[in-house]
Amino acid sequence: MDIILCGGGEIGGIAAETLSSAGDSVTLIDIDEARLEYLEKHLDVAVLHGSASSAATLRAAGAASADAVIATTNVDEVNLVICDIAATLGAQRTLARIDHSMLLGDEQLDYASIFSVDRLFSPDRAMASLMASRLRHPAAIAIEQFAGSTIELQQFVVDARARGVGLPLQALALPNGTRVAAVTRDGESKLPSAETTLQGGDLVTIVAHNKSMAEARSMLAAPHYGRTSVAISGGTASAVWLCQMLDARDFDVRVFEPNRQRAEQLGALLDHVTVLCADAGVPETFDEEHLDQVDAFVSMRSDERNMLACAYALNRGVDLVMPVVRQREFVPLMHQLGMRLTWSPNTAAVQTIRRFVHCNEFERLEGIFEGTLDVIRLRVGAGAPLIDRTLASLGIDTPMVILATEDRLGNPIVPGPDMTIAAGRTMIIITTRDHTTKIRTLFAAESNR
Repeated sequence: MDIILCGGGEIGGIAAETLSSAGDSVTLIDIDEARLEYLEKHLDVAVLHGSASSAATLRAAGAASADAVIATTNVDEVNLVICDIAATLGAQRTLARIDHSMLLGDEQLDYASIFSVDRLFSPDRAMASLMASRLRHPAAIAIEQFAGSTIELQQFVVDARARGVGLPLQALALPNGTRVAAVTRDGESKLPSAETTLQGGDLVTIVAHNKSMAEARSMLAAPHYGRTSVAISGGTASAVWLCQMLDARDFDVRVFEPNRQRAEQLGALLDHVTVLCADAGVPETFDEEHLDQVDAFVSMRSDERNMLACAYALNRGVDLVMPVVRQREFVPLMHQLGMRLTWSPNTAAVQTIRRFVHCNEFERLEGIFEGTLDVIRLRVGAGAPLIDRTLASLGIDTPMVILATEDRLGNPIVPGPDMTIAAGRTMIIITTRDHTTKIRTLFAAESNR
């Protein structure tokens, strides 16, 4: 695919590296000649010096025939203008980075439509969404999000005492929008049938709307009682997004912000959260507030402060620490200190970009299964032999489970047996590795690479 990235900063650089490594043709535009020289030397990308908000520059980069133009500068308004101009020139799709929440959630103005942008994304919100999923389900082994974070895939160990143990899946009465996608037993992953019975110790893979996941887990995982206590160090934009994603009924959240003016702003904005004007990363505050007793400690300040604060929290016995890291060089050191999970707005942003670029392609989703099963994303082609068939009519000639797709209005859903396959719909499918090629043929899914 021909991709134009506008902005060679941290996000643009990582995105250029990721997309070019995947085989995409990438042109990167920036006004910083030294940065462009560095990226051109280290990456397999074309570079163009100039302002990406100039029609002449975008035209010279090939925006008229580009598969996607992605604006990742650190100025929201510039990104919107870039995408508007690129769409006018003829770019197939546009994606704009937006950091200000007003532009993302204004109820009166649809900025994406006004500026001809196909999608807006926020690195802070994308990261916060991933962190919220982990906090809601800390025992999950793997978490993957589909369809703009509304549908989740989780893997967790079945508790032998859970009420769903010993029952066939057809008798489980899982909530609507929920599906058991795979069962791993004795190291072997298999697609389940209606008669499959779960045992304690099984590693189960479930896909569900995020609002239904907790109920589904309660039938199979160890129970969790009471509200989860979370301490957040730093009142950043990411912290605000995270607080808004955590339901007050399930979470007791305290935000620690040492700047008094910022703390007062947060107190007025987050009425369901306790905001304290203090530094949770120093031992005095940590001990005075008994933060060793929290279920999770989140640090969202500078990389250095996050590393020190989370190291202290680990040392004091907090089970789940969640440091934010913006510079990749810090990640190995944090891992050595015992911080198994690190979080980056840049990485979350690049994940969003990669999925946007390849949403019309046949693509394997790596890192979920090892060996026997594949999770793939595809777009149903016009010549697919399965078009107009319901899921219930497909039979078992080709083993697969359709995890997520779209309804007739384009809304993401976990489909039921009456769902009809239609051309143009994006689907997430799990199948055995040796049937991946056949799945591609059945759905007439073509890759643009």
